[in-house]
Parts: sequence; structure tokens; C-alpha cells
Amino acid sequence: MNDYKKLCENLVQRKIEKTYPRPDWWRVRVPEIIDDVNAIKKGHVETATHTPGGFPVYVVTYGEKLPQRKVNWPSLTGSKHPEYYTNTKQQTLMFIAGIHAEETEGIATLSNFIRLLETGVDHRGVPRPYLVDLAKNYRIVLMPCVNMDARSFAPDCLMGCMPEDYGPIQTRLKNGEYLVWPDLKEYFPLPMEEVDQLGTYYNFDGVNIQLDSAPGNIISNEAKAILRIAHEERIDCMVNLHSAQMSPHFVHPTIINYPGNYKTVHTLNRLWSDKIGRVLDYGEEAYSVQCDINDAVSMATGAVTMTFEAAALKVEPFENKLEVAYKMLETVMEYGMERRLSPRDTMMRRPVENK
Repeated sequence: MNDYKKLCENLVQRKIEKTYPRPDWWRVRVPEIIDDVNAIKKGHVETATHTPGGFPVYVVTYGEKLPQRKVNWPSLTGSKHPEYYTNTKQQTLMFIAGIHAEETEGIATLSNFIRLLETGVDHRGVPRPYLVDLAKNYRIVLMPCVNMDARSFAPDCLMGCMPEDYGPIQTRLKNGEYLVWPDLKEYFPLPMEEVDQLGTYYNFDGVNIQLDSAPGNIISNEAKAILRIAHEERIDCMVNLHSAQMSPHFVHPTIINYPGNYKTVHTLNRLWSDKIGRVLDYGEEAYSVQCDINDAVSMATGAVTMTFEAAALKVEPFENKLEVAYKMLETVMEYGMERRLSPRDTMMRRPVENK
């Protein structure tokens, strides 16, 4: 692997005064991500692409990648044989984190998950044998941190602060205007010539990778890499790890998706809610209208895709945040042991016989 020490020498994090100090095992800084990936021995590591700032975007895989027919999913949707795209011997799960770089819960989750797969214990030294055993049933594809550009200056966490404290990590234009959510979505990409301070939603080209999903106009290396890897791996499921404010949840599936995948997201949300002992807080018919990278991946692969939001601002032990995420991983894998996560045979243009 390349030596990225020089890129990391002068990194300066933007501090938010009200946030809680992280424990040592919350390894989310760029040098830590690079060091942890360099230490991987059981998994396979590739540099999927580089960010505009020159940082590596890694993909880490575990389990066997089986030979597959040369074909794409859109072509097979008009055939009688979804199994020519689907890996029938095992399912492939993809987990990505760090698209919005201040949302570090997902990065910490994948960092500790990789450590579990490598050593049997996470960065705390705590074992999670059930999760490790579940993972052995799958091909696992991990992108530990997609937006390494903004991660290079983003804080370790946001726990304890509120949106009004976000000044150091928000986008500020040269006229003094701050671009706050959701108004920041009125630019894509950012007009960099007008930007005085780059926010942590963006790479150094001003691209919000989560929304880099317009067919025929994918502009960031990072989004292109996500789509390429998802297709090359023929994934059955992708979980996109983000963070919201006070309550963890699965984001509503979008209306732009396959009905079977739509149902799967709602089912997983219900099962995970039961596992953590909370009341399901949205109905089976709830949906989102925003199209994002998840939908692009679904269109490219037929896979069920979803965004999981951790609780970034909620004041609680860091261990609690990790526990909630571990249970999410377990829920997805348990569900996949009972049935295919993406029911591709029901998505076909023609009825599939003997299914």
C-alpha cells in the first residue's frame, strides 16, 4: 500500500467545544483508518479510488468471491434467469460508512467490525462471537470511510452538541452565509469559487457523495467506486451507515425502488427495533422521495439498499452506540439466513418457473 504519511502530517481537526472526548477505541481519524487497514491480514484490501485530496478510499473484503457470468443486472431483468447475476451459494453484504464525514458512528462501527473479523475481539478487547459467526456465512464487502477528504478535518464525534454549534463544520460562503440542512441541497456540486469554509458533507470538489446519483452524470470518484464495487461483487444488500441527531433508525425506503426491497427495509427496521427494545416509529407505508446513491446501487444491482442512522448527538456511553450498531449488523445477517435479502426472482420481467 502507498505511504500516506505526508498527506496526514498537517491535518488539523475542527473543534466543536461542546462535544464529548472519544475513547481510544473510537478510531475514526484518517491516520487511524489508514493504519488499521494496513494491519489487515485475514481480509483482502484494495484501494478502490482516491479522493480529490489524494486520500485512499479502501474496500475490504472477507469470504470467497465466486466466479460469475459476464452480464449486468438491467440486462438480466428481461431474462428468465436471475441466478445468472445472483451468487446462489452465498449472499454478499456491503457496508459503507463516512460519506458525511462528521457522522463517525458508522466509521467506528466498521473499524470495530473489521477488528472482530481479524482477531475475534474489537478495539476495546471485547469479543462478539455471535456476530463473527454470522459473518462467516456471507461474502462481506466493507468501505470503512468513503469521504476521506472531509474526514481529514472533521471532529471525532458530535455527541453533546446541537445543530447551532455546528459552525466549524458547516459550509460558509464568502458572503458570510452558512449553508445549513436542508438548504445546502440547493447546490450540487458546491460552487467552490464562492466557498470560504468547506463543510463536512463534501469532498474537496464540493460533492455530496450521498446525492451523487444522477444516471449518466455520476461525477465523484467515490460514488463511481461504490457503484462499480456493488456491481462487481453482485451484492445482495447494502447498508449505508450515517448518523442523525437523537434517535437511531433506518431511513424510510425510497419510493424509487423494487417493491420486494421496499418490504425488506421495513421488515429489517421492525426486527431491529424489537431487538433493541424500542417501539417502531414509522408505519409500513412510510417512504422517502429523495433519490440518492442507495437507489443508484439498487438500479445497478437489484440489491436491497438502506441507510441506517446512528444517534450522533445523544449523550450516552460510546459503548451504547456501538451496541446498537452491532445489533443492526446481526439483524441484517439473521434475516439473510432465513431468506434472500433481495428477492431478485420476483423482480423479473418474465415469470420465473419453479420459483
